[in-house]
Amino acid sequence: MVGLILAACTSAVRTPPAGSAPADLSRVFSSKSPWNTPIRAHPALDENSSDMVAALTEDGGGAALIYDYGVPIFRADADTPRVQVTCTMADWGPCPLEGEPIPIPPEARPSSGHDGAMVVIDDSSGRVYDFWQAKRTSSGHWTLSWGTWAALDGDGSGGESGGVAGGATGAGVNVLAGVVRRAEIRAGRIDHALAFASHWSCAGVFRYPATKTDGQSTSWRCLPEGARLQLDPSIDVAGIPGITPGEVAVAKALQTYGAYLRDSGGTAMGFAFETPTGGDDPYPSVARFPWDYYDMPHIPWSHLRVLARWDGS
Repeated sequence: MVGLILAACTSAVRTPPAGSAPADLSRVFSSKSPWNTPIRAHPALDENSSDMVAALTEDGGGAALIYDYGVPIFRADADTPRVQVTCTMADWGPCPLEGEPIPIPPEARPSSGHDGAMVVIDDSSGRVYDFWQAKRTSSGHWTLSWGTWAALDGDGSGGESGGVAGGATGAGVNVLAGVVRRAEIRAGRIDHALAFASHWSCAGVFRYPATKTDGQSTSWRCLPEGARLQLDPSIDVAGIPGITPGEVAVAKALQTYGAYLRDSGGTAMGFAFETPTGGDDPYPSVARFPWDYYDMPHIPWSHLRVLARWDGS
Protein backbone atom coordinates (compact mmCIF):
# COMPACT_ATOMS: atom_id res chain seq x y z
CA MET A 1 0.00 0.00 0.00
CA VAL A 2 2.07 2.91 -1.20
CA GLY A 3 0.41 6.31 -0.77
CA LEU A 4 0.50 9.49 1.22
CA ILE A 5 -2.06 8.16 3.65
CA LEU A 6 -3.42 4.66 3.06
CA ALA A 7 -6.43 4.12 4.21
CA ALA A 8 -12.48 -2.52 9.39
CA CYS A 9 -16.88 -7.30 9.77
CA THR A 10 -19.22 -6.61 12.41
CA SER A 11 -21.12 -8.87 14.78
CA ALA A 12 -24.45 -8.43 16.52
CA VAL A 13 -24.99 -4.95 17.89
CA ARG A 14 -23.92 -4.63 21.50
CA THR A 15 -23.37 -1.99 24.18
CA PRO A 16 -20.07 -0.11 23.70
CA PRO A 17 -17.36 -1.65 25.89
CA ALA A 18 -15.74 0.19 28.75
CA GLY A 19 -13.02 2.44 27.42
CA SER A 20 -14.61 3.02 24.02
CA ALA A 21 -15.01 6.55 22.78
CA PRO A 22 -18.27 8.45 23.20
CA ALA A 23 -19.53 10.49 20.28
CA ASP A 24 -18.05 13.77 21.51
CA LEU A 25 -14.57 12.44 22.34
CA SER A 26 -11.84 12.63 19.72
CA ARG A 27 -9.27 10.57 21.62
CA VAL A 28 -9.69 6.89 20.78
CA PHE A 29 -8.22 3.53 21.78
CA SER A 30 -7.04 2.43 25.21
CA SER A 31 -5.32 4.88 27.54
CA LYS A 32 -2.47 2.33 27.64
CA SER A 33 -2.12 2.11 23.86
CA PRO A 34 1.11 3.44 22.33
CA TRP A 35 -0.94 6.21 20.73
CA ASN A 36 -2.09 7.58 24.09
CA THR A 37 1.03 7.00 26.19
CA PRO A 38 3.22 10.09 26.79
CA ILE A 39 6.93 9.76 26.11
CA ARG A 40 9.01 9.27 29.24
CA ALA A 41 11.62 11.78 30.31
CA HIS A 42 15.05 11.22 28.74
CA PRO A 43 14.06 8.43 26.34
CA ALA A 44 16.70 6.25 24.71
CA LEU A 45 17.33 7.37 21.13
CA ASP A 46 18.01 5.37 18.01
CA GLU A 47 21.72 5.25 17.27
CA ASN A 48 21.00 6.73 13.83
CA SER A 49 18.57 9.36 15.10
CA SER A 50 20.51 12.37 13.81
CA ASP A 51 20.92 10.93 10.31
CA MET A 52 17.26 9.88 10.15
CA VAL A 53 16.10 13.36 11.11
CA ALA A 54 18.47 14.94 8.60
CA ALA A 55 16.88 12.81 5.88
CA LEU A 56 13.32 13.64 6.97
CA THR A 57 14.01 17.38 7.04
CA GLU A 58 16.38 17.93 4.13
CA ASP A 59 13.52 19.29 1.98
CA GLY A 60 11.74 21.26 4.70
CA GLY A 61 9.06 20.39 7.25
CA GLY A 62 6.14 18.08 7.70
CA ALA A 63 3.11 18.48 5.43
CA ALA A 64 -0.42 18.58 6.82
CA LEU A 65 -2.46 16.09 4.76
CA ILE A 66 -5.96 17.51 5.09
CA TYR A 67 -8.03 17.28 1.92
CA ASP A 68 -6.73 15.04 -0.90
CA TYR A 69 -5.00 12.56 1.41
CA GLY A 70 -6.68 13.32 4.72
CA VAL A 71 -9.04 10.95 6.53
CA PRO A 72 -12.82 11.50 6.37
CA ILE A 73 -14.35 10.20 9.62
CA PHE A 74 -18.00 9.24 10.05
CA ARG A 75 -20.01 7.92 13.00
CA ALA A 76 -22.46 5.02 12.99
CA ASP A 77 -24.91 3.67 15.55
CA ALA A 78 -27.47 0.87 15.87
CA ASP A 79 -29.75 2.61 13.35
CA THR A 80 -27.11 3.10 10.64
CA PRO A 81 -27.80 1.06 7.48
CA ARG A 82 -25.66 -2.06 7.10
CA VAL A 83 -24.25 -2.52 3.61
CA GLN A 84 -22.24 -5.18 1.82
CA VAL A 85 -18.61 -4.48 0.98
CA THR A 86 -16.33 -6.27 -1.47
CA CYS A 87 -12.53 -6.25 -1.23
CA THR A 88 -10.74 -6.35 -4.56
CA MET A 89 -7.28 -7.47 -3.35
CA ALA A 90 -8.23 -11.15 -3.42
CA ASP A 91 -4.61 -12.33 -3.46
CA TRP A 92 -4.12 -10.83 0.03
CA GLY A 93 -6.35 -13.49 1.56
CA PRO A 94 -9.79 -13.32 3.19
CA CYS A 95 -10.93 -9.75 3.69
CA PRO A 96 -12.09 -9.06 7.27
CA LEU A 97 -15.02 -6.93 6.09
CA GLU A 98 -16.69 -9.32 3.67
CA GLY A 99 -18.24 -11.66 6.25
CA GLU A 100 -21.21 -9.50 7.25
CA PRO A 101 -22.75 -6.16 6.25
CA ILE A 102 -20.90 -3.11 7.62
CA PRO A 103 -22.48 0.05 9.12
CA ILE A 104 -21.75 2.86 6.67
CA PRO A 105 -23.72 6.13 6.91
CA PRO A 106 -25.39 7.25 3.65
CA GLU A 107 -23.38 10.50 3.71
CA ALA A 108 -20.02 8.72 3.92
CA ARG A 109 -17.44 9.63 1.29
CA PRO A 110 -13.76 8.58 0.99
CA SER A 111 -10.90 11.01 0.55
CA SER A 112 -10.46 12.34 -2.97
CA GLY A 113 -6.84 11.22 -3.39
CA HIS A 114 -5.64 7.89 -4.79
CA ASP A 115 -5.81 6.25 -1.36
CA GLY A 116 -9.58 6.71 -1.04
CA ALA A 117 -9.26 6.51 2.75
CA MET A 118 -12.29 6.50 5.06
CA VAL A 119 -13.08 5.66 8.69
CA VAL A 120 -16.40 4.74 10.31
CA ILE A 121 -16.65 4.75 14.12
CA ASP A 122 -19.50 2.48 15.22
CA ASP A 123 -20.54 3.50 18.73
CA SER A 124 -23.07 0.67 18.98
CA SER A 125 -20.44 -2.07 18.62
CA GLY A 126 -17.37 -0.27 19.96
CA ARG A 127 -15.54 -0.76 16.68
CA VAL A 128 -13.73 1.47 14.24
CA TYR A 129 -13.68 0.39 10.59
CA ASP A 130 -11.00 1.56 8.19
CA PHE A 131 -11.10 1.50 4.41
CA TRP A 132 -8.43 1.79 1.72
CA GLN A 133 -9.41 2.82 -1.82
CA ALA A 134 -13.12 2.78 -1.03
CA LYS A 135 -15.82 3.44 -3.64
CA ARG A 136 -19.60 3.40 -3.46
CA THR A 137 -21.21 1.41 -6.28
CA SER A 138 -24.34 2.39 -8.18
CA SER A 139 -26.30 -0.24 -6.22
CA GLY A 140 -25.36 1.36 -2.90
CA HIS A 141 -22.81 -1.28 -1.96
CA TRP A 142 -19.12 -0.51 -1.49
CA THR A 143 -15.93 -1.83 -3.04
CA LEU A 144 -12.51 -1.29 -1.52
CA SER A 145 -9.04 -2.60 -2.06
CA TRP A 146 -8.78 -3.50 1.62
CA GLY A 147 -10.39 -2.82 4.99
CA THR A 148 -10.27 -3.98 8.60
CA TRP A 149 -11.70 -3.12 12.01
CA ALA A 150 -10.28 -2.47 15.47
CA ALA A 151 -11.79 -2.27 18.94
CA LEU A 152 -12.13 1.26 20.28
CA ASP A 153 -10.70 0.07 23.59
CA GLY A 154 -7.75 -1.74 21.95
CA ASP A 155 -4.26 -0.61 21.03
CA GLY A 156 -5.11 0.66 17.54
CA SER A 157 -3.85 -2.36 15.65
CA GLY A 158 -7.02 -4.45 15.83
CA GLY A 159 -5.23 -7.31 17.56
CA GLU A 160 -6.86 -6.76 20.96
CA SER A 161 -10.41 -7.17 22.25
CA GLY A 162 -11.37 -9.56 19.46
CA GLY A 163 -10.41 -7.22 16.65
CA VAL A 164 -8.94 -8.22 13.34
CA ALA A 165 -5.17 -8.06 13.51
CA GLY A 166 -3.73 -5.33 11.36
CA GLY A 167 -5.22 -2.26 9.76
CA ALA A 168 -5.56 -0.66 6.35
CA THR A 169 -2.22 1.16 6.51
CA GLY A 170 1.24 0.16 5.43
CA ALA A 171 2.29 -0.49 9.03
CA GLY A 172 -0.86 -2.51 9.80
CA VAL A 173 -2.31 -0.05 12.30
CA ASN A 174 -5.84 1.32 12.06
CA VAL A 175 -6.27 4.37 9.82
CA LEU A 176 -7.79 6.35 12.69
CA ALA A 177 -4.74 5.92 14.94
CA GLY A 178 -2.86 9.21 15.21
CA VAL A 179 -5.17 11.30 13.05
CA VAL A 180 -5.48 14.95 14.13
CA ARG A 181 -9.20 15.59 14.59
CA ARG A 182 -11.18 18.74 13.82
CA ALA A 183 -12.32 18.98 17.45
CA GLU A 184 -8.69 18.98 18.53
CA ILE A 185 -7.89 21.81 16.14
CA ARG A 186 -10.78 23.84 17.55
CA ALA A 187 -9.65 23.09 21.12
CA GLY A 188 -5.99 23.82 20.34
CA ARG A 189 -4.92 20.60 22.06
CA ILE A 190 -3.98 17.14 20.78
CA ASP A 191 -3.71 14.51 23.51
CA HIS A 192 -2.27 11.60 21.54
CA ALA A 193 0.59 10.66 19.24
CA LEU A 194 0.40 11.68 15.60
CA ALA A 195 0.73 9.49 12.50
CA PHE A 196 2.81 10.24 9.43
CA ALA A 197 3.80 8.74 6.10
CA SER A 198 7.22 8.97 4.50
CA HIS A 199 9.17 7.89 1.44
CA TRP A 200 11.97 7.13 3.90
CA SER A 201 10.14 4.02 5.18
CA CYS A 202 12.58 1.10 5.34
CA ALA A 203 12.06 -2.01 3.26
CA GLY A 204 11.61 -5.25 5.20
CA VAL A 205 11.85 -4.03 8.81
CA PHE A 206 9.37 -2.53 11.25
CA ARG A 207 8.83 -1.84 14.96
CA TYR A 208 5.89 -2.02 17.35
CA PRO A 209 3.20 -0.67 17.07
CA ALA A 210 3.64 -1.54 13.38
CA THR A 211 2.71 -5.12 12.53
CA LYS A 212 4.15 -5.06 9.01
CA THR A 213 5.63 -2.60 6.52
CA ASP A 214 5.11 -1.36 2.99
CA GLY A 215 8.45 0.47 3.08
CA GLN A 216 10.69 0.49 0.02
CA SER A 217 13.74 2.53 1.01
CA THR A 218 17.07 0.75 1.26
CA SER A 219 18.96 3.87 2.37
CA TRP A 220 21.02 3.66 5.55
CA ARG A 221 19.06 6.73 6.69
CA CYS A 222 15.64 5.06 6.37
CA LEU A 223 13.16 4.72 9.26
CA PRO A 224 11.40 1.46 10.13
CA GLU A 225 7.63 1.76 10.08
CA GLY A 226 6.52 2.02 13.68
CA ALA A 227 9.43 4.34 14.52
CA ARG A 228 8.47 7.08 16.98
CA LEU A 229 9.61 10.69 16.58
CA GLN A 230 9.70 13.33 19.30
CA LEU A 231 10.20 17.09 19.12
CA ASP A 232 12.65 18.42 21.73
CA PRO A 233 10.35 19.07 24.73
CA SER A 234 12.53 21.86 26.09
CA ILE A 235 11.55 24.25 23.27
CA ASP A 236 8.96 26.92 24.06
CA VAL A 237 7.02 26.40 20.85
CA ALA A 238 4.28 28.90 21.77
CA GLY A 239 6.94 31.62 21.86
CA ILE A 240 8.17 31.04 18.29
CA PRO A 241 7.48 34.23 16.25
CA GLY A 242 4.74 33.79 13.67
CA ILE A 243 3.74 30.29 14.73
CA THR A 244 0.07 29.53 14.07
CA PRO A 245 -2.38 27.98 16.56
CA GLY A 246 -2.45 24.77 14.55
CA GLU A 247 1.32 24.54 14.53
CA VAL A 248 1.44 25.08 18.31
CA ALA A 249 -1.03 22.22 18.86
CA VAL A 250 0.92 19.90 16.55
CA ALA A 251 4.29 20.84 18.04
CA LYS A 252 3.11 20.31 21.63
CA ALA A 253 1.69 16.91 20.70
CA LEU A 254 5.04 16.03 19.11
CA GLN A 255 6.81 17.03 22.33
CA THR A 256 4.53 15.04 24.64
CA TYR A 257 3.37 12.07 22.55
CA GLY A 258 5.49 12.14 19.42
CA ALA A 259 4.51 10.64 16.07
CA TYR A 260 4.65 7.14 14.57
CA LEU A 261 5.64 6.31 11.01
CA ARG A 262 2.72 4.24 9.67
CA ASP A 263 2.93 4.37 5.85
CA SER A 264 5.04 4.86 2.81
CA GLY A 265 4.22 8.06 0.97
CA GLY A 266 5.22 10.61 -1.58
CA THR A 267 6.72 13.08 0.87
CA ALA A 268 9.33 12.98 3.63
CA MET A 269 6.77 13.64 6.40
CA GLY A 270 3.05 13.75 5.70
CA PHE A 271 0.92 14.02 8.84
CA ALA A 272 -2.63 12.64 8.93
CA PHE A 273 -5.50 15.09 9.58
CA GLU A 274 -9.26 14.57 9.60
CA THR A 275 -10.75 15.70 6.31
CA PRO A 276 -13.59 18.21 6.78
CA THR A 277 -17.07 16.89 6.06
CA GLY A 278 -20.43 18.59 6.29
CA GLY A 279 -19.04 22.08 5.78
CA ASP A 280 -17.16 22.15 9.11
CA ASP A 281 -13.59 23.23 8.25
CA PRO A 282 -11.52 24.72 11.10
CA TYR A 283 -8.20 24.58 9.27
CA PRO A 284 -8.08 27.99 7.52
CA SER A 285 -9.76 29.99 10.29
CA VAL A 286 -8.67 28.26 13.52
CA ALA A 287 -5.42 26.43 12.71
CA ARG A 288 -4.50 29.08 10.13
CA PHE A 289 -3.37 26.44 7.66
CA PRO A 290 -3.97 28.22 4.34
CA TRP A 291 -3.86 25.21 2.01
CA ASP A 292 -3.61 21.44 1.76
CA TYR A 293 -0.10 20.03 2.30
CA TYR A 294 0.77 23.09 4.41
CA ASP A 295 4.32 22.49 5.59
CA MET A 296 3.91 24.06 9.07
CA PRO A 297 7.15 26.04 8.60
CA HIS A 298 7.33 27.51 12.11
CA ILE A 299 7.77 24.13 13.79
CA PRO A 300 11.52 23.54 14.44
CA TRP A 301 11.64 20.27 12.53
CA SER A 302 15.42 19.92 12.80
CA HIS A 303 14.94 19.41 16.57
CA LEU A 304 13.15 16.10 16.08
CA ARG A 305 14.67 12.90 17.39
CA VAL A 306 13.93 9.21 16.81
CA LEU A 307 13.35 6.93 19.81
CA ALA A 308 15.05 3.53 19.92
CA ARG A 309 11.78 1.89 21.03
CA TRP A 310 8.20 3.08 21.23
CA ASP A 311 8.22 3.39 25.04
CA GLY A 312 11.56 5.18 25.24
CA SER A 313 13.28 2.34 27.08
